[in-house]
Amino acid sequence: MLITLIVIVIGGIIGWFDLPGLIRRKEWKETAVYSGMLLTATVFSVIAANLWEFPSPLYIIMWIYEPVNQFLAHLTGT
Repeated sequence: MLITLIVIVIGGIIGWFDLPGLIRRKEWKETAVYSGMLLTATVFSVIAANLWEFPSPLYIIMWIYEPVNQFLAHLTGT
């Protein structure tokens, strides 16, 4: 639990220093992308810090491209 809080606090500190400048310059798209990436990185950091099991992204890529591969194999006759 302490490791999770430390990771969240560090993510908050990073956002605390970087986001006000983006908001002040009214860079709304950059603020949205930066916030999304910071949130994603913080979530993955919590998962990594707690040593939780997380499926490999390779399985998602294989799930997406397997039907495409089968369709192309069917078209080319291989």
